[in-house]
Amino acid sequence: MSHFQRRRRQFGEPCDCLKPLIRIFGIMTAFVICGVGVDVYLHGYQAGLFILISSIIILFFEVKWVITLFLQLIFGNDNYSKCLRCWAFCKCFGSWRLSLPYMAIGTTLMVWPHNLWLSHVAGILLILLAVLRLCLVFRFSSNSKDEGLLPQCDFEKIDSGPDIAEEGFVEIGPCLDEDEALDDVC
Repeated sequence: MSHFQRRRRQFGEPCDCLKPLIRIFGIMTAFVICGVGVDVYLHGYQAGLFILISSIIILFFEVKWVITLFLQLIFGNDNYSKCLRCWAFCKCFGSWRLSLPYMAIGTTLMVWPHNLWLSHVAGILLILLAVLRLCLVFRFSSNSKDEGLLPQCDFEKIDSGPDIAEEGFVEIGPCLDEDEALDDVC
């Protein structure tokens, strides 16, 4: 059996590998913008405070999925919790919807750099992050969940009949035949 035949097929939509990339790139961009804000403020410009505040907001939006996961672990499926109802409002500010404010802030950083070359770099990074967020519009399935860490599984649909080879193990995904073509999505 060759190396290519042993590889597993990746399941899910092609945009699934884009989400972790966007999250990591967004956190790095927020730190760069924070540095720009501090440097602009140290040069005596009041705009540095606004840049610093915008970097904190960008960082919040990029780590919002961790907060959502934490709240889901605490409250479970309690739909009547006031905390979860309030947090559901924050879900409106995610995915591709963040691209417009990111482009506006990135353009502002490039138009008014305050004699700091790093402002151009931060603006380009933020515009690139906005373009990556716009790529989330092109989904290949109707599943629109944005805030999950792990893939969702409906355990009620799992068949545990007599065709399972070993008792206690359940096959969730389809089997790969050796003669079936293997492909990598991302």
